[in-house]
Amino acid sequence: MIKFNLYYVTDTKTKAKAKVNYSLDSRIDGRKCVTVRAKEYGDELSRFFDGVENDTDSMTDYFVKDSVKFFEGDTHYAEARATAERLKAKRGY
Repeated sequence: MIKFNLYYVTDTKTKAKAKVNYSLDSRIDGRKCVTVRAKEYGDELSRFFDGVENDTDSMTDYFVKDSVKFFEGDTHYAEARATAERLKAKRGY
């Protein structure tokens, strides 16, 4: 089971953690989504989720941190959205 915290995600079975950032509804097509991005390069979100995006190209020295998007109806959408909204309120946005 994955637990979404304000500053990291945790796999409750393995106790693995990854520091993350959240963003809400940042799509140009207007579709509601929560994007979860790793804060550090070593935080591999693929340990927690399927469908992780990472366009790193080490041949050209282009490095990207992992990210994953959750859309309405996805398994983790509701919990990720609630956590992102709590963080947004805490920061006063």
